[in-house]
Amino acid sequence: MGNYKSIHKFGRDEIIINKSRFIGTACPVETEEEALDFIDKIKKEFKDATHNVYAYVIGENSNIQRFSDDG
Repeated sequence: MGNYKSIHKFGRDEIIINKSRFIGTACPVETEEEALDFIDKIKKEFKDATHNVYAYVIGENSNIQRFSDDG
């Protein structure tokens, strides 16, 4: 198996570009249900956001991969 990076703990960062605020939040999950619960939590926390994008890869062989650009 090749090298890959993984998320080990919750993290958040933000940047403002041209008066637009971009917030990135990451959290380790082991199941798709945990990923979907986390996405729902973030959407509720930032309910005034114009876009909530996400991506996740789960499984030893990366057999579950999902993403959305909220478009």
